[in-house]
Amino acid sequence: MSILKMKAVTIAGKLDAFERVVSEYVEGREVHLENALMVLDKSNKRLYPYNEDTEYSIIVKSISDILTLAGLQPKKSGVGSFSKGDMFELIGRINEKIQKSRVQVAELEKKISENELIIKQLQTMLGVDVDLSKLFKFEFLNFRFGRMPKSSYKTLKTYLGGLDAIFVQTKEDETDIWGFYFMPTAFKERVNAVFASLYFERILLPDKISGTPKHSYDMLTAENAEFRRQIQEEQEKIKTAVSEDYDSLSDVYNMAKKHAYLCEVQKKAAHTKEFFYIVGWMSKKDAETLSRKAEKDDEVLIILEEPEQVEFIRPPTKLKNAKIFKPFEFFVRMYGLPSYGEIDPTPILAVTYILLFGIMFGDVGQSAIFAIAGFLIYKKTKKDLAAIISNVGVSGTIFGFVYGSVFGNETLLEHIRIIEPMEKIGFMLMSTVMMGIVVIIFCMLMNMANAIKTKNWGRFLFSHNGVAGIVFYCTLISIVGAELLHKSISAQTTAFVLLVTFLLMFMQEPLSKLVSRRKDWMPENGMFFVESFFEMFDVLLSFVTNTISFLRVGAFAIIHVGMMLVVGVLAQKAGFVGNIVVRIIGNIVVMGLEGLIVGIQVLRLEYYEMFSRYFEGGGREFVKLADE
Repeated sequence: MSILKMKAVTIAGKLDAFERVVSEYVEGREVHLENALMVLDKSNKRLYPYNEDTEYSIIVKSISDILTLAGLQPKKSGVGSFSKGDMFELIGRINEKIQKSRVQVAELEKKISENELIIKQLQTMLGVDVDLSKLFKFEFLNFRFGRMPKSSYKTLKTYLGGLDAIFVQTKEDETDIWGFYFMPTAFKERVNAVFASLYFERILLPDKISGTPKHSYDMLTAENAEFRRQIQEEQEKIKTAVSEDYDSLSDVYNMAKKHAYLCEVQKKAAHTKEFFYIVGWMSKKDAETLSRKAEKDDEVLIILEEPEQVEFIRPPTKLKNAKIFKPFEFFVRMYGLPSYGEIDPTPILAVTYILLFGIMFGDVGQSAIFAIAGFLIYKKTKKDLAAIISNVGVSGTIFGFVYGSVFGNETLLEHIRIIEPMEKIGFMLMSTVMMGIVVIIFCMLMNMANAIKTKNWGRFLFSHNGVAGIVFYCTLISIVGAELLHKSISAQTTAFVLLVTFLLMFMQEPLSKLVSRRKDWMPENGMFFVESFFEMFDVLLSFVTNTISFLRVGAFAIIHVGMMLVVGVLAQKAGFVGNIVVRIIGNIVVMGLEGLIVGIQVLRLEYYEMFSRYFEGGGREFVKLADE
């Protein structure tokens, strides 16, 4: 559950050993390559880049296209021995054999695509039993076909009484109305202007349409079926032609792919007249394994360095998290990848997100559906969001038992429930605020830990999320707590602590420079004090707003119960069958609407109330060459 420790790896060897070294020490390994010319000593003018060769990549793509067209995959075979000329000659010969069929397939696919567009238009007018070709022959009557928003259609009804036009609706969906409008030719400009003002979007009818929409629809559908049959015939011809050279194509593909990989490594590498240099990053474990492998190889030298020893580049970030936390990297990446050396926030986000969602959406039945549906979708698609939904569903189910709620019914589990949110509103709100205080203090401690890791002592001591900030915040909380509990505390002590910590935060910038032993630590002009004043105003406001924001956790738990109570009341008034229908629809609406809102609100708490206090981001992702 961390960011993997990295080591800078420099691989050096004789020029004529480049291909073997790449094959044995780079290919297939988890290595993030860097531009060697940018990393190695820039004063060394004897370093040169390799000449870029893209021909192997072209060969790989050409063969991949041919095999895909034939419905084949390259065989796993030896790389063979072919010159570039042999490769291009083979590709040219096969392309010549399949050219006619390839052109025919492309033309047929184009025709199918054109027909599909017309079929899509016809689907909006299938209910019209009129020969459309006759409409174009009217001499004194014009027409238009298209769609408009439902809101505009309602307005149109008020116009039609005084407008020289009629509108014939053909289809309706959730947002739009499709149809024809007809008007005398003499009034077409005025009528068209009215419809344009109502956001009517005209759809031109292709010349290919003849007869009724249903007739044209059936005709074009049958035509596409015939085109697909012809495509299949041509693809069989291509497959037969390609199969004759299938083994050779596979050998060339594998050889070209290997050389294309070598060329990609060359783009990052550098060389002198005798030696080559490859520079990259590997995890500490992989780098040490690689170094041991090369110990007895006289043609290669591998140098390992710590990140602090590399001057010109920062190490990339490679996250390593437990299976349960890994899906939540999705949310972390949305905010920004942690920089190398920073604490990985994924486990913290995962635990708090699961906990907060469960508190806000505690219902055994609804959350169990989330858990099961998310799990099944994840098993099929491997989507991180599905795994997240499954995890929060489990949390919601647990808190559903705490609240005694099953699809909004609070009588089934009333004998085991611990809290009833609607009866303990004050407790719910106060306890979530207290939880928020704990979370905020924890985030400040995380910021201090990050500061220690990066040896940023000014951030550790004087930041509003450092020692000064945490003392200031805890003092404020103690004052508020003492007032609520009617306890007395020393006014002089608290005032002194608040004043000192406030001044430390106010003077964070110069004090940070001072502890770093910089000579220019004193502010140069009065603008520093003006800027710091407004910054401190924002800091003080954030202490209050961040704490109060956690009220939403308890509030949504109460709102959830309230929404389900409304569903229950409506269901009781709907009769026996109506009761069941209303409850099913009500649960679906609450699950969809509130589930989405709660998910977004929890993410907001993570980003604004938590990440903003300790997570900076700005990291570079670890990317294998094959993934680029």
